[in-house]
Amino acid sequence: MTAVALPAVLGGPPVVTAANDPAWPEVGGVESAFLAEVTEGGQWVGYANHPAKWRAVLEQVVADTTGHRYGVGQPNGTLAIASGLRAQLLARGASWAHGRDEVLVADLTHASAHHGVTLGVAAQLGRAPRLVPVPAKLDATMDEDVVASYLAAHADRVLAVVPATMYGNFGAIDRFAALGREHDVVVHHDNALGGAARYDGAGAPTASLSGQGGGKAAPSCEGGLTLTDDPELAALMRADTDCGTGPGRLDPIPYAEVAPMMAGNQRMGEQPAALLLVQWLRALHARLVMRENRRLIRELVADPGLFPEPVLWNPPPDAEYPPFFALYLSCTEALESSLGLTPKDLRVTLAAEGVWAEAGFTPTHLDPAWRQWADGVPFSYEMSARVVERAVFVHTKFLRDPRFPDMLAEIFRRVVAHRDRLRGIGEGRPEPVW
Repeated sequence: MTAVALPAVLGGPPVVTAANDPAWPEVGGVESAFLAEVTEGGQWVGYANHPAKWRAVLEQVVADTTGHRYGVGQPNGTLAIASGLRAQLLARGASWAHGRDEVLVADLTHASAHHGVTLGVAAQLGRAPRLVPVPAKLDATMDEDVVASYLAAHADRVLAVVPATMYGNFGAIDRFAALGREHDVVVHHDNALGGAARYDGAGAPTASLSGQGGGKAAPSCEGGLTLTDDPELAALMRADTDCGTGPGRLDPIPYAEVAPMMAGNQRMGEQPAALLLVQWLRALHARLVMRENRRLIRELVADPGLFPEPVLWNPPPDAEYPPFFALYLSCTEALESSLGLTPKDLRVTLAAEGVWAEAGFTPTHLDPAWRQWADGVPFSYEMSARVVERAVFVHTKFLRDPRFPDMLAEIFRRVVAHRDRLRGIGEGRPEPVW
C-alpha cells in the first residue's frame, strides 16, 4: 500500500478546491473605484480634440513596460493586429505591394489572429491576402528556419510575416525582424499572449497585445494595443483608430499631420482602458511570481527523485520576463515508456484535480474553418500536431499563484504512485476544455 493519496479521478480528494482555487481574474476595490470615477466623470471616450485621459496613461505604461516607445489603444487584440499591418502597408505604398499577396502566419495560434491579418491587408489594399501557415517548433512558436527558407525562395510574393507569442515563449522575434529587413517584407509581432511580459531583443516594427478577459495575462472586459518604436507608424495607427485623425497636441504620440486615409472608428473607450490599466499593474507583480513559479516547476519536472526519467519538458524561458498566458509542458516519450500513461491520461488527471489543463489551441492546418489555407503549402505540420497532441497547457491563473508549484508537486506524486491505475484513464473521456 502507498501512503500517497489517490488522485481525484480515482476517487481521492482533489488538490485544488474551492478553498484554495486561484482567483480569476484578480480583482479588488481599485477596479471598482477606477471604473466609478470614469463612469461618473462623463467622458467615456477620447477622440480628435477631446483627448482621452486613461487611454493615454495606459498607452504610456504598456509601451514603457514592454520596451516600446508608443502604444495605440484598440477595441481588441484582433483589430490591434489589423492596425499594425495596415500602418506598415500604408507606409510602404501601393507600388511595393504590387504582385505580393501572401502573409506567413503561425500554424499554431488562436485562429482569430488570422481574421486580424485579413482585415489589416484588406483595409489597406482592398484585397484579402493568401495565408500561408508556418509550422511550429517544439516550444510552440513559429519555426524561423522555415520562414527563412521560404523567403529566400519566394520573398517577392510575400507581404508580411506574423509570428506569434505562444504560451510561455516569444520565439525568435529578433530573427523574424532581421528577415523582414533582409527580404523587404512587413513583420508584425502578434503578442496577444504576452501581457506584461517584455521581449528583450530587437523587435518587429509593430506588435499587438490583447486584454481579452478569458485568459490573458492582463485581462479587461475587452481591449488591446498596438505598439511601435516608430512615430510615423504610431501616427498612422492613431489615425486608423480615429476616423483618419492623427495624434493631437496632448497625445503621447508626437503631433503629426496625417494625409487623408479611409479609416473607421475603433477607438479604445475609457472604461476598458481603466480596467486594463489596473490589471496591467497587477500583472507587473504577477510576472515576478510567474518567473519564480516557472523556475520551481522546471526544477520539479527535472527532479529524478520524482521522475527517474523526464516525462515532461518546459521550454527554456527566452526573456527576463517571459510570457505567462499559460504554463506549457510537453509530454516526452518517457511518459508512456516509464509511467505507461498517455498525454490525455495526464490532462484528464490534472483536470480532475481542479487544474485547468488542456491540449491548447487547434493548429490552423487542423481547424475546420481555416485548414484550407494549408492545402498545397509545401510544409510538414508534424511538429505543430505533435505540440498539441502532447501538450499540457495550464491556465495563467495557476502560474501566477505562489502555491501552484506545491499543488503540482502533490499531483505528480499521486500520478507516480498510482500510475498503474491511471493507465488508460483518458480513454472514452472527453478532452478537458475550459
